[in-house]
Amino acid sequence: MSSRITRTRATIAGGIAVAAAAAAAVSLSLSHGATPTSSASTASPAAPGQPASAKLISSSCAGPAGAAYVADAGWDGFSAIDTANCSVIQTYNVGDPAVPGDPDDSDYASTDEGIAIHGSTLYFADTGNSSVAVIDAATLNPKNYNPAETDIHTGLFPEDLAVSPDGTQLWVANTGPQTSGDSPASVSVIDTATKTVTATIPVKGAPTQIAFSPDGSSAYLVTADGLFVFSTKTLSVTGFTPGLGEPHSVAVAPDGTLYVAESDDNAVAVLSPGGQVTATISVGEMPWDIVVSADGKTAYVANPDSDSVSVISTASNAVTATIDVTGDPDTLGLTPDGSQLWIGQRSRAFVTLLDTETDTVAGSLNLGGTEAQSGDGYEPTGIVLTTAPTPGS
Repeated sequence: MSSRITRTRATIAGGIAVAAAAAAAVSLSLSHGATPTSSASTASPAAPGQPASAKLISSSCAGPAGAAYVADAGWDGFSAIDTANCSVIQTYNVGDPAVPGDPDDSDYASTDEGIAIHGSTLYFADTGNSSVAVIDAATLNPKNYNPAETDIHTGLFPEDLAVSPDGTQLWVANTGPQTSGDSPASVSVIDTATKTVTATIPVKGAPTQIAFSPDGSSAYLVTADGLFVFSTKTLSVTGFTPGLGEPHSVAVAPDGTLYVAESDDNAVAVLSPGGQVTATISVGEMPWDIVVSADGKTAYVANPDSDSVSVISTASNAVTATIDVTGDPDTLGLTPDGSQLWIGQRSRAFVTLLDTETDTVAGSLNLGGTEAQSGDGYEPTGIVLTTAPTPGS
């Protein structure tokens, strides 16, 4: 495994106090290993039997109507973006309470690593405060970067969260401090109607990501030890697949097939809904995040240590294209119509847009505006997209 980038199972970055209006988005087009350019090029033909490597063909930055919400962990907030033109409408605060005795000042202690959405409700895994922040996206005001929120205390250091298909349950992966094998890692189950924790399930192996079966009857949790399958009705473990190369993420296809990113093995494991491994697919270095298209035909894998995204045909379980993306791409999101893949570049604080029909880069935006970013700041840690425009678009 490459050592170019070091990652931990619970990234708890120190918050940076930034109280400013949202920076303007910059529409750029990138080619791997080069400076931004607006010149067009076409994809080079692949050698027989080899996957194609996508090339830049457009300097535009446009997409379907709607909104993208991107968690900016180091900034203690999230960016609300108009997907029609890639403009950042506002970067909002998350999880930072008022300083005791000084209500006009905020305690910048949050680190919102994970993000989920159901309807207009946004959920954030606030690692720094060991809580979940709940915000109604429909009520966001671009003139006020500090929106109203409800904070729900969870287990220690939540890193990821997912909403059940019917929107009634929110499951939260709490990594714990990871100081020993007995660290108090857990899953918090939240009733979204009452915004209360209804169950806490102890787990081993530092949980990192959660996904649900299409019918919501099962929840899948990946930890360093393997994949757990839970019944969402009884909250009991119904299956466990050990190993899997220290998996970091899991995605579920419409037919219930599971795709697990094996970060140590540079591979994706394909599993049946019950957790049996049926295939293994080699991808780039340290696969970190994975999403599956709504039609179930394609899986996308972010490989930060090889600066690439792998495109997988689920019919053949083979990589059909490799997209070069600089800046440690490790966060993915699909537009609801499936036309674009949004790729978060951790060390650059950029998001690159991929045209999923042609596997070509359609443009990119700088979450930090015109300023170059590195370290804690606007680095994306989660992306969700919706058809409803964000207020102010």
